[in-house]
Amino acid sequence: MANTIWKSYPQLGEKLDLTTDYIHQAVKINNLDISSMIVDLTSGGKMLRPAFFLLFSDFGEKKSSTAELIPLAASLEILHVATLIHDDVIDDSPLRRSQPTIHTKYGRRNAIYAGDYLFTLYFELISRNLSSHIDILRNALSMKKILVGELDQMLINFNVKATTEMYLHEISGKTAELFSLSAAMGAVVSDGNQELIDRCKGIGHDIGMAFQIIDDILDFSNSTQTGKPIHEDLKNGVYSLPYILGLEAGNEQLIEVLSKTDLTADDDRKATNIVVDDGYLNQAKDIARSYTKRAVDEIDKLPKNTNQKILKAVVKKLINRIK
Repeated sequence: MANTIWKSYPQLGEKLDLTTDYIHQAVKINNLDISSMIVDLTSGGKMLRPAFFLLFSDFGEKKSSTAELIPLAASLEILHVATLIHDDVIDDSPLRRSQPTIHTKYGRRNAIYAGDYLFTLYFELISRNLSSHIDILRNALSMKKILVGELDQMLINFNVKATTEMYLHEISGKTAELFSLSAAMGAVVSDGNQELIDRCKGIGHDIGMAFQIIDDILDFSNSTQTGKPIHEDLKNGVYSLPYILGLEAGNEQLIEVLSKTDLTADDDRKATNIVVDDGYLNQAKDIARSYTKRAVDEIDKLPKNTNQKILKAVVKKLINRIK
């Protein structure tokens, strides 16, 4: 059953259910435990990337059938889940979507192989369902950018000299690129012209940037919306935007706390209080809102149809997760 975020859009929700079913049928490995966990991972999320692909596929000249769109929608979610599995191994995260991670239950080796398997399945699906070499290359280059974004995160880890520019560059690859690809591929499969493809790509990028910043902000509240332990990134030396804004401002108290290589629970509370009390959390919210506004302004320039209205509503709903 599609996530409740799609409750108001039953036709889209039905397509996402078909996408989920397709993924479950495509995942065929003999290790039933790992297969079952992959099925669970592809059942509990918002399915944002395939949803955006499906929404953006309605703005070009060609109207593809649902049967034509579903495999590509599935490929985007499969790529996303593959990156999540590897992220969890790297971060040694115990939870994902409020459930134990694969490596927690079955070991790091099995988790890495599971992620690798999904990467190969992703490439199989795009190779079978995209006829253009350029479109397949577009996907490969996006995957490359996503992985480079993950590597760029190392430049921020335990780095009290990290800057907002470094952070935005990192999430542009790590998170926003897949949103950007989803939107652009929607325009591509609908035979959109280059102007439309570029506009959709930019909208997807801005949605992804806002989404990641909002996820960082939600980490300061509770784990019910993220499905992960709170402040997990901070414990791993990964500084999200609110902390980086404080570091960049030269906040001596925050720099002193985060200069420690092994943060205690008390250090965590101190850093969080500084970020909230000194306004850095609100600054991060403003940056998220600016990306959202730019996305909405560009959505207004898309062809007028039902999907355009849904896009605007969904993007505003995502930003409303923060207050």
